[in-house]
Amino acid sequence: MLTKATISAHVMIVRRAGDGTEEEVLLVRLAYRDHRGGKWSFPGGFVDSGEGLFPALRREVGEEVGLHLEEAHVVSVVPMLEQESPHVGFVFRCDLWQGEACCRSREISETLWAGRETFAAIAREGGMAYAQMPSQMTALGWILSTP
Repeated sequence: MLTKATISAHVMIVRRAGDGTEEEVLLVRLAYRDHRGGKWSFPGGFVDSGEGLFPALRREVGEEVGLHLEEAHVVSVVPMLEQESPHVGFVFRCDLWQGEACCRSREISETLWAGRETFAAIAREGGMAYAQMPSQMTALGWILSTP
């Protein structure tokens, strides 16, 4: 029997903080009514049938936080094929974008620009929606220990 997998695309949107030496990444607090509710994630969402990865990512980010992504590249692929509902998640990094981040979707309740220390504290407290997020931060050169 052929089973279709769902596909998602999320993005580490990066900006330089303060004096330009520290990077920050945009996080969104999920407003879902499941185990991810109230936890932090990278912006993004599901890829629709027939839609490309980057167009889906641009659409989702625009819908959720109002930013326009100029370019992005894949930094992580998470295949979850051995489960009841197979899924493949793609995580991108984006350094070139336009706009001001704000909540534009009922799927999120808050946005946060997090530096390395803030991100690490959230991860230590179990506040990340997905267990892979701390290890994915190596794409920014951030080495974080998992809780």
